[in-house]
Amino acid sequence: MKTVDARGKLCPVPLIMTKKALTEMSENETLEVLLDNDTSAKNVTRMLEEFRMSVSLTKNGNIFKLTVTKTGEVPENSHAEDFCEIENQEISNYVIAFQRNTLGEGNADLGIILLKAFVNTLPEVNAKPRKMVFLNAGIFLAINDSPVLEALKTLENMGTEILVCGTCLDFYEKKNELAVGKVSNMYDILEVLATAGSVLYP
Repeated sequence: MKTVDARGKLCPVPLIMTKKALTEMSENETLEVLLDNDTSAKNVTRMLEEFRMSVSLTKNGNIFKLTVTKTGEVPENSHAEDFCEIENQEISNYVIAFQRNTLGEGNADLGIILLKAFVNTLPEVNAKPRKMVFLNAGIFLAINDSPVLEALKTLENMGTEILVCGTCLDFYEKKNELAVGKVSNMYDILEVLATAGSVLYP
């Protein structure tokens, strides 16, 4: 039996891990998926049922265990992220504008550590930002190899719109490396900032 340990992972990571494991398995091989929250258990179960695979669920304390036997092929055109539904979350009328890829003044290394902690915590708070804007060096957070790319994709799946400055991407020659959100212009970015209930500048 193969095991996927997705405890402590935020959606859509458990879905992606489960789909990848199934893709690598042989017909009739059994997969065990370990999760530590009800939402992930529901999302993974829904994906497996969509794949027409029978799944059983058991719970021991705070740990959910899904057991599924692979039958048939995993649909190639399916996207695990599409099954990511977050319950009891709120999108608030505030915007976060990232103008750099560090947080705060002072030591640069510390600034990177703080920035990672800030962004990686956002998916866990109840009040999610309505939109996030990335300007100047902030665009490095939204491209390939960003240390917070997983968290940004999670936020986008939760309903937060991500706008990345197109002029900035061109200046740094990074437009082809954009990995999350959409390319935007200064007019749209100004509209977002001007109509927000509040704007945070980390």
